[in-house]
Amino acid sequence: MLQASLIRAKACSKLPPLVVASEQHRFLLKHQLAAMDAGPIDVLLEPAAKNTAAAVLAGCLHAFEQDSNAQILVLPSDQYLPDGALFVKSVTLGFESLSVNEIVLMGIEPTSPSIGFGYIKASTGSKGVCKVSGFTEKPNLIKAQSYLESGDYLWNAGVVMAYAKHVIDMFKVHSPQLYKHVEQAFISRKQPYDFTLLGPEMESCESISFDCAVLEKASNLKAVTFNGDWDDLGTWKSLLRRRKELGLPVNMSSGQKPTVFVGVDDLLIIDDDDLTLIANQDSISELSAMAGLLMKAQRLDLLDRLETYRPWGTFKVLAQGENFLVKQLSVQPGAQISLQSHDHRSEHWVVVAGTATVELNGHNTELSQGQAITINHQDKHRLTNNATQMLEVVEVQTGSYLNESDIVRYDDVYDRHLVTKE
Repeated sequence: MLQASLIRAKACSKLPPLVVASEQHRFLLKHQLAAMDAGPIDVLLEPAAKNTAAAVLAGCLHAFEQDSNAQILVLPSDQYLPDGALFVKSVTLGFESLSVNEIVLMGIEPTSPSIGFGYIKASTGSKGVCKVSGFTEKPNLIKAQSYLESGDYLWNAGVVMAYAKHVIDMFKVHSPQLYKHVEQAFISRKQPYDFTLLGPEMESCESISFDCAVLEKASNLKAVTFNGDWDDLGTWKSLLRRRKELGLPVNMSSGQKPTVFVGVDDLLIIDDDDLTLIANQDSISELSAMAGLLMKAQRLDLLDRLETYRPWGTFKVLAQGENFLVKQLSVQPGAQISLQSHDHRSEHWVVVAGTATVELNGHNTELSQGQAITINHQDKHRLTNNATQMLEVVEVQTGSYLNESDIVRYDDVYDRHLVTKE
């Protein structure tokens, strides 16, 4: 979806797109950009996720610094928009009608009383662009039903067209505290990675949507109607609804055992290693609370089962217990882990696929499938994949303290040894 959004952005403008993302997703983002050969792209990383208002403001500050007359096009990265040509046509129409003190939104003809979208109340207009006389962010079901029946409302697609300066001025008026924190974070930004990291002041700003912070309070709003196929894929329900168009299989399982479903069209069943989740599709909006329940139950080991991205590849926790941790490392061809040591743990590496080059205390050893090596605590070591296929290694950690913070880096092709511990 991120790649599709970048393709849409490049179709609308010849300028390099700007991606605003969370710092914790920087390695995943890097892999995504490398996979599509996207060309020049600017990236701002947030030290903490603060919803869309802070992200939009940071993007506007970046654009305004480049050009005081810059126009901005905000594209959410979780949308289903198969008709790219029609989308570009609608965006072009929106910018043609845009004046310096207006914001143009993209509206979608509603097909149901959804409570997951903001609603635009459209008044009269011409040539596909209408004035907006009201804006409501995610109403309750009764209001949503009345909006649908009236025929006067459009769903807000989250696509925004405006002048960067005007949006910045709107933040100054309607969300001055948020503006203050984001501005300071932008001023104190650094480049410890390949991307730009916003300053720690970002963590102090309010977590609020752009719709609530600005759009609900704005007066000069317009909307251009997009009549093509569209969906917001930010929920499990919408993702499942579009699985055929997205080419997703009916049954996805990470386990090796066969899984059979009979007569359960309305259930979402996730069977992943030692955690199974079963939910009705009408209740899956509540899944965001599940992480909190697992944290309260002190089952962080289940959350750690998720694949974690690094610049060299990924790792996944397979098993965890007192004084031991088992990981699966997947190292990309031509990639290497930093030269590092650990103060509190020892590691045992077993190659399960590919060929590994291991640097251990200044000596290189090549390991093939089935071979293993032990790294004691405080040994300087590095793992490299010089082959053309993926390197898969099972890593067994033993010790009294098993945490990613127990890493001392001496050299790293990704320059992580130049910044503080992760």
